[in-house]
Amino acid sequence: MADSSEPPVTAGRASTVLARPARPGGLDRALARAEAEAALFGDAAPVTVGRYRVIERAGAGGMGEVWSAWDPGLGRAVALKLALTHDAATRARALEEGRALAKLSHPNVVPIYDVIEHDSGVMLVMELVKGETLAAYQARTPTTRELVRAYQQAGAGLAAAHRVGLIHRDFKPQNAILGVDGRVRVLDFGLAFAAEPDAAVDDVAGTPRYMAPEQRVPGPLTAAVDQFALCVALREAFVARGGMPRWIAAVVARGTADDPRARFASMDDLLVALGRDPVTRWRRRGVAGLAVVAIAGSGAAVVLGGRDRAAPTCDGAPALIAGAWTQGRATVEAHLRQLAGDYAREAAPGLLAQLDRYAAQWVTSHRATCRAHQAGELTASLVEQRAACLGRSRAALTTLAEVAATVDPPQLPNLVLAVSQLPSIEGCEDDDALLSQVAPPPPERADAVREVSESVAQVDASRDAGQLARATRDIDALVARADALGYRPLQARTHLARGRVAMATAVGDRGLADLERATQDALATGDVPLAIEAFARKVWLEGTRTAKVDLDAVAIFEALAEGNGRRAVAARALLLNNLGSLALAQGDRVRARDRFAAAWVLAAAIRGARAVELTEILANQMLVTANATERAALADDLLRRRTLMVGRYHPLTLGARVQAALLLDELAAARGALRAACPDLARYQPTQRRLIGECGLELALVADAAADRALGAQLALGATDGNAQTRARGFAALAAGDAAAAIAAFTAAGAGPARSDAPWWELARIADATLGGAIARAAAGDRTGAATAAGAAAALYDRVETAMPPPVIHRRRALIAPLVRPS
Repeated sequence: MADSSEPPVTAGRASTVLARPARPGGLDRALARAEAEAALFGDAAPVTVGRYRVIERAGAGGMGEVWSAWDPGLGRAVALKLALTHDAATRARALEEGRALAKLSHPNVVPIYDVIEHDSGVMLVMELVKGETLAAYQARTPTTRELVRAYQQAGAGLAAAHRVGLIHRDFKPQNAILGVDGRVRVLDFGLAFAAEPDAAVDDVAGTPRYMAPEQRVPGPLTAAVDQFALCVALREAFVARGGMPRWIAAVVARGTADDPRARFASMDDLLVALGRDPVTRWRRRGVAGLAVVAIAGSGAAVVLGGRDRAAPTCDGAPALIAGAWTQGRATVEAHLRQLAGDYAREAAPGLLAQLDRYAAQWVTSHRATCRAHQAGELTASLVEQRAACLGRSRAALTTLAEVAATVDPPQLPNLVLAVSQLPSIEGCEDDDALLSQVAPPPPERADAVREVSESVAQVDASRDAGQLARATRDIDALVARADALGYRPLQARTHLARGRVAMATAVGDRGLADLERATQDALATGDVPLAIEAFARKVWLEGTRTAKVDLDAVAIFEALAEGNGRRAVAARALLLNNLGSLALAQGDRVRARDRFAAAWVLAAAIRGARAVELTEILANQMLVTANATERAALADDLLRRRTLMVGRYHPLTLGARVQAALLLDELAAARGALRAACPDLARYQPTQRRLIGECGLELALVADAAADRALGAQLALGATDGNAQTRARGFAALAAGDAAAAIAAFTAAGAGPARSDAPWWELARIADATLGGAIARAAAGDRTGAATAAGAAAALYDRVETAMPPPVIHRRRALIAPLVRPS
């Protein structure tokens, strides 16, 4: 694992030599001078390569030199490896290799964080792993199962490299390290070769005793050379301890066949063969032919069938899902049918159908995993990961079924949203995503970690369903359990969950401390997607408070997100959206537009649990899009997606309708759209008082008929904002023909100085009240007073023009124009 302690050499008195970044080729000399300077003067300026502060030499090999270093940007120790390049071609190959490896994300490969090109070589910045090589580990005579497991992990790392088109070419026990966390990582891809059809190498390189026959002469190479090397290394390990079990000897014999076509078809096939330990299979047969992976919460266990012919068919999933949903379905249906209100009658059938589909998908996925396990198509690690994913999904479904049995009408929209955001079942079969960088928990804590993880999924479901008191109570206990277990990946997940609950309840620091802790823990343990998500939510919180964030940290996390590819795509989209929201709050509409556009490129194809939240990017794009046709297309896409995800009359969908109406340029079009959307919002979602008030006020402002103005005012009178209610009374009086009362109400609503440092939304509120007063004065026949008030409103709108959506400004200027003309 990466060392998290601060390096001993820190910046002190400036040195004319060492204050400059050191060239890699001179690092030893620079370090020696720093050590001497520290001895003489008590401090020394750091030796740096790029942003990395070099600490000491960590080793050297045939393909390069290695130093330990400190990354101040992310607060972690790293290793710097200088690839020895003697000519332009070698340098180009090393640079290409480094960039290729930087895209490879797998728990059994030492990750490359950065690639730096220097005059003296190519520097790879990678994880600093504490542990021992496989050569040292196998000398301590581990058990057969332990040794095979170590080589299975190494093989999994090589297989991951093969999937991205890389062949190691120099695997040996010295090039794999077993970390103190129990995870094997393959390193030193110094001879890595891009595997392409009919590609050939014109050099002979590698460690002779691990080289396949075809590797000893120039010519075409395939990934089978790594399979050969791994099997030779495994054979050596067993020979050194006195001999190989026969079943391993058979695997090794095939893996070391002279003809690469006679070896296993792939490294994955070799790993499956290494997983067929007869002892393990006999024990599996002893428990009724089943491999039992305890994953389901609430005291149940999800049973995945064994691979033996006598094993039963994979038909246990319906019984397992019954406790979560099927048994209680009738109760839920009866409860939903008796709920009062138009929305309940509209939403209940769709909600039941969605829960039915989710349960059916769970059964299908469970059965597919069980059958793949029986057929030997999955490694043990993948079976565990799939099972854990299904366990979290089942736990979340259990929680929402409980909520559905007692939900009241005001909470029903939250339940519908929560069901749409249940953990993705498809994700439980996405093996690339399941094989993360995160090390598994120690075996003795694995069950406890699994239980807490499932409970966190239940907290997430409770939060989305609006059960905030329950979520708060449960997550506090889970954070304490996770801290007691000391497994940092779990601590990161629990602190993120508590941060999100605090954001929803808007109490205390609204989750800032928990989100910061989640970011740090996730970074330290390699869970980059979770770290980016926590940081993105932290950015949003900080931005809504102060409109300021740490730009250096933002740059680092953007680079992290870009370098983690598909695994981090949803988190990256969230980060870009939140950065766009920050830019918009700062009045930078151009930067906001660019951020939102980049976010939607990533988010458009995302399905499942994150999809609903990420549709907010479309809503934000509408705010900063000047072209009316493009804005209408965005609105259509947003309405289509939300209708499919949460239904036609859900607050999110109705809110999108209102937003689309508010962003229409033409007064007549806006009047018609608001006249249709505002009553629907009030009918189906009467508790959405703030949004109803906003919709009603806009309808009353743009109305050209007393009936529309009266309707808008009536809707806005129920708003939660006192100022909005005052303006609503002004419009109601205006609709009733009482201009004097209207003028008094608008004057009260616009009272108070428009401070130079006031936020734009406060200025906009004063401007709207002033414009309402101008309309009322015109109705009273006071053309001079109306022109004066309209001019004052226009000046206020000029001050907020860069922050407000252009159509809103255009409509207000259209209303002002006839008021300021001389009579």
